[in-house]
Amino acid sequence: MDMEGWGYVIVPSRQFTNRREKMIYMCLLEEAAFAPFGSLKIGEAMINVAELAREASIDVKKVRYSLSKLEESGFIKTRRLKQNKGIIVTIVDYVKLQNTKNYGKKSEPAQDETPAQETQEVDPKMKNAFELFENKVARSIGSIEAQRIGYMVDDYGEEKVIEAMKKAFRNKGSNVGLNYIEAILSNPLSQKRKEKQQYGNKQSSQYRHSVPSNDEGSSSKIAFLGNRTGRIRRKG
Repeated sequence: MDMEGWGYVIVPSRQFTNRREKMIYMCLLEEAAFAPFGSLKIGEAMINVAELAREASIDVKKVRYSLSKLEESGFIKTRRLKQNKGIIVTIVDYVKLQNTKNYGKKSEPAQDETPAQETQEVDPKMKNAFELFENKVARSIGSIEAQRIGYMVDDYGEEKVIEAMKKAFRNKGSNVGLNYIEAILSNPLSQKRKEKQQYGNKQSSQYRHSVPSNDEGSSSKIAFLGNRTGRIRRKG
């Protein structure tokens, strides 16, 4: 086999929570730029979460969750591009990991040549959704919550996400979780039917309490006996 022109990637032995996270990390490590390429810096890869999920035959939500856990563990950093163009993933300590001198020796590791990461810019559209959620729940949101809101904006757009948030807070007050908001976004018709059914049940219950029974509503009955006139029989 002619291997001329082939490259290689050093795969470090790391502790992952599960095989799915390990597989996604290996994929990102392989796709990361080993030298500056276009707008990508060393150790960066541009991905589309939906495409990655489809190619790996994994549910999109599970891929997003794994990316969040990898970032929490300090293995990667993510930066969302504007206009839903994808995500830039940075492999933490990429240069150090790809230097063979750092393995099997107790000497000081080679100097990390990765350029300092630029200050991340928050998309104004996502900022609106973040601020709305924080104001309604009266607390600061965590990194995973912020990432989930960002994914919702990517998938459905700012307007629909904010509309779903407002609807969720109207229905449940400040005690609203992101799962409920995602349910409204993913299946709005089903959510409307559920709310309509709940409203109908409430109205029906009120009607049953307000309408008197037949026994109470009728005070007398008239009996007709053929051609003969019957007598009025009063009850009670």
